[in-house]
Amino acid sequence: ATDVGLLKVLMWLIAPVAMESGKYPQLISSDPREARVFLSRLNEKSNSIQFAKQAIEEILPEDDAQSDDFLKWALSEADTLLRNNKKVVDNLSEALAGGAATIGDCVAILEGW
Repeated sequence: ATDVGLLKVLMWLIAPVAMESGKYPQLISSDPREARVFLSRLNEKSNSIQFAKQAIEEILPEDDAQSDDFLKWALSEADTLLRNNKKVVDNLSEALAGGAATIGDCVAILEGW
């Protein structure tokens, strides 16, 4: 486990918030608390995962201020990724919203075919 891996998971968890906040003034369906809850649960469960306890504790934020920093960074990175890939994200969203997209269709959009 690395802190880079943890930050990537936080980006994945906070990406729906970044996507929705880029489209609407108020969040409707995404929950920004999910990433914070993940950090809390990981911290709580680290004691019961003896074989990985030290590795988990090394990557976790030291305090609430550092947790806030991790989450702000993850939101910023997710927002940047979405903006930098806006055309692909929009095409993928349209295909998925239509309800008839296959996995192959989604891969084609992602690969730019």
